This record gives sequence, structure tokens and C-alpha cells, in this order.
Amino acid sequence: MNFTDNSDQMRLEFNMLKKWLVLVSIVFFSACSPEQSDKQRLIIEGFPVSYSGTLPCADCPGINYRLNLFADHSYYLQLHYLESGDNSTFYQLGQWQQHTDQLRLLSDDPQQTAFQIEKDGNIRLLDQEYVSINTSLNYELQRDDTFQAVYPVMQFHGMYSYMADSGIFSECLTGQRWFVAQEADNAALESLYLEYAEETNQALLVEATGYIEPRANSDTGVMQPTLIVTQADDIWPGETCGKLGYNENLLNTYWKLTRLNDEPIEVYEQQREPSLILASEENRLSGSDGCNRIMGGYQLREDKLKFNRIASTMMACPQGMETAQALHFMLEKVRYWQIEGQHLELADVDGNVMARFEAVHLQ
Repeated sequence: MNFTDNSDQMRLEFNMLKKWLVLVSIVFFSACSPEQSDKQRLIIEGFPVSYSGTLPCADCPGINYRLNLFADHSYYLQLHYLESGDNSTFYQLGQWQQHTDQLRLLSDDPQQTAFQIEKDGNIRLLDQEYVSINTSLNYELQRDDTFQAVYPVMQFHGMYSYMADSGIFSECLTGQRWFVAQEADNAALESLYLEYAEETNQALLVEATGYIEPRANSDTGVMQPTLIVTQADDIWPGETCGKLGYNENLLNTYWKLTRLNDEPIEVYEQQREPSLILASEENRLSGSDGCNRIMGGYQLREDKLKFNRIASTMMACPQGMETAQALHFMLEKVRYWQIEGQHLELADVDGNVMARFEAVHLQ
């Protein structure tokens, strides 16, 4: 047998196979790439981009949509309800995601918005199941030739810090960072912040009503989004924005109390923070009221929750006894629960929110 001849034959067959595979790959990608590039063009080119159009409305002549997408995956959405009188314009902020040929808008609104990406660069509104709406009515937004900016006017939630006469606001839903203008009700926001800040430049969660407009940076002259505060609403020093698009589990999670009866919680030195853990094993409740350990049980069914057999240790504390007593009283009245991201809210029989907690992942 001639091994040399066999080796040459095998190399020849292998080279022919490689050429055939390359040819198949070229044909395959040539067939697929035009469609893929059409779908990708919406997202990867020309930021910022805007889309607009008038879509159907159940009880008005139509809703004017204007959507801004930014390169950092944040978005602004403006909805104007035609012929609906005062307060007919609403704003939604959040982050956008692309799932193949769909554009999905992620926000704190339980009804998420999604669009089909069309080959011509426009987008078509989908229903809540991310399925095309079977109708002859227009549900398409046109991509604008030039960027049409949206300037939100609303209550904003974000982490605020202040140092050397300069305020920075990191908005929770978009993750964008804005300078805060030294005008309007900014002084009230600064005063509220300084009342609770324990160290220089500490970031605290605040709620502030106002609007966004472009202003020139005093150092560089570059135009940048700036927050003008028209009303300083609230501050929640024990809270953070949390993670958008992810809901924590109710059970087996360490829940730190951040608000009680719509008041921020203060944690005192050398005392434990008020907290709860609802263990799945034997429906056990444990935690702290900020002064003493809490133990007991709970009954859970869907969105209904009731605590029972609540007890605690009996140590006296120099501070925080009023908060501890109010927490026990609140637990007795709890009937409903809901989770928004990493925040748990407990409500009474009428649905009134009595307390808010934030999930903490212990090391």
C-alpha cells in the first residue's frame, strides 16, 4: 500500500471540503445580512434618535407619541392626549433593550411598551404580549429625519449629592446624571439634603418635581441636560434606586425598613436597623424593630399577607423606641404586599401603604 498517495488524496479531499464550506457560508450570510442590518440600523446608528406619530386612543382623537433613544440605552417618552384639556401630557423615562427585531422600553410602569422594528427604520407598537396588533389603524411611529428632543416635566426620583455649591442628580430609571441649576426651588432641595447627609458628597435618594432643559457647562461651554427643581418633595436617606427590571423575592430576603408611615427611618449608633425576614421554612418571621429582635409567623396567599404570633425581646433602648412601637403596630395591620424592583411595600386592608423596605444582600 502507498501511504504517500493516500495522504495526498486525503489532503486534496480536505481542501475541497474547506472550499465548499466557505462557499456555503458566503451564500448563507449573503442571504441573512441585509435583513439583519436593516433591523440593527435602528439601534446602532446616529444617536440620539427620535420617533414620532399619532396613534389611536380609546377615548380621545389620538395620542401624540414622541420617543427619544440615547446611546447609553436610556429613553424619554412623551405622550400627549389630544383634546383632553389640562394635564394631558405625560412623560415616561427608562431604559431600552433590543430583542432581535423588537424594541422594548423598560420603566417603572407595570404595562411595558414594545415596538416591532420595521425594515424601513420605523417602529410599530405591539400589544402587552409583544405581538402585533391586528388592525387597520395606524400603530407606527416614524423615525425623524432630524432629532426632535423631549424635555420631561414631572416628578423625578434619583440619587442627589451636593458639594461646593454644586448639585448632581442621578436619575433612577435612566441612570443619567444631570447638573442641578442653582435657581427656582433648588435652595429647598439643598436644605433638605443637608439636614440628612452625614458626610460630604453623600448620595441620598430624593424626589423632586421639575423639568429638564439643555444648559451650557460653565467650564466647557458644552450643552448638557440640566435639572431645574420647581419643588423639593421628599428625601429617603436609607434608600437607593435599586435595579431596574428585576423584582426581588418576598421570601428568604433581608428587608431593611426605609419608610414607616411616610416618614424616613433613622438608624441610631450601636443599634440594629429595623428589618424583616420572611423565611419559607415553617412560615417564620424574624428581624429587628431597631431596638429588639422580632419573631413570629405569617400567612401568605397571592398578594395577601398577615402576620401572627408577633413577639419581641424586652430590652430598653436610649433611642428609637417610638419607631419600634410604630413598627409593631404596623405589622398587626398588614393585609397586602407588593414588590417593585428591590422594594417591598406593606399595606393595610384598604390598600394604604404603611411601610416600605429595601432588599439587602448580606455577605
